Formats: sequence, C-alpha cells, structure tokens
Amino acid sequence: MNRSAILLFLSLAILQPCANAQAINWDMTGWQVLTQPLSTLPVPDRQGIAKSLGLKPEELVALQVATPSGHIFLVQGIYRIGGICGANNCAFWILGSDYKVVLEKVTQTFKLQATHHGGLPDIITSMHGSAIDSSLSYWEFKGQRYARVACADVVYGDDDGNDFKKPHISPHPCGTGG
Repeated sequence: MNRSAILLFLSLAILQPCANAQAINWDMTGWQVLTQPLSTLPVPDRQGIAKSLGLKPEELVALQVATPSGHIFLVQGIYRIGGICGANNCAFWILGSDYKVVLEKVTQTFKLQATHHGGLPDIITSMHGSAIDSSLSYWEFKGQRYARVACADVVYGDDDGNDFKKPHISPHPCGTGG
C-alpha cells in the first residue's frame, strides 16, 4: 500500500467509531440503578455470583434479567465510604447464567436497550464526571464479552448551575479504556 492509501485507511478507521456514536440513540430517559440486595436471589445464584466476583454478598446488589438466550445477572457494588465505589461510580458487572463475567465496568447508572447482539441486550453505561457532566459508553455483546462500540459525553448544565432544557450530548471516538 502506498502512503496516501494508508493515510486514507487510518482516517476512515479513526472516524468509524465517531460515526457509530453519532448513529446511537443516546436517549437520556429511563436510567437504572440497582437497589435489590443480592440476598433476594436464590441461594445458588448469590453464591455463584459472590464466588465469581470474589466479594461478600452483602457488598452487592443484583438483578436477574431474562434475555432471548437465557438470563444474565446485572450486579453492582454498594456505595459506602471505603467500599468498592467512589464519587457515585461503583463497580458494575454483567454475568452470564454460568456466573462468568461478560462485562466489568465502573459506572453510576445503566440503561438496557431493546436491541440485542449475540442474544444479549445492548447496554449504555453512564459514569458520573462532575455535578454537570457524565461519560456514556454503548456496549454490544460480541460472542464471549461485551465490547464498547460507541462513546459520548453529556453535559446537563452550565458552570453557573443552570440546567439545560435538554442535555448536550457530544459523541466521540472511544479511547482504549473501558
């Protein structure tokens, strides 16, 4: 390949995630936070989840979700000082019915999508940045694990404390982090 063909290929590869992010419906309604204690799940499930994550059951909240290919568990750490959370962002996992982790992320809220890939629902996670902004990641299941396919920043208001009527969402290429 000559130099200009390589540059064209690289520029298209860099722009692709941004194009994906702009095509995503970053609907800002219906965000969820897990509140159900892990203890509400059947004993085999709570034992399997706690063992898989290496954490005490009382440190976790969880929800079982039915999917076209079975069920998954959404699990999040409980916020407390010195715990597994910080600044309103907590450890968050999605586990398959076999208790294997298919997504591990630090997040504040999440939103399951109506769309599915590989039999599991797409999901948007939101990580608290400050009083007026958050970062969003869009995830699709890719066979063994979820992969981040689009990213955006959202700003809810200005530096003077005024809320925007509608959040400002800025799609951007995803970095190499999670």
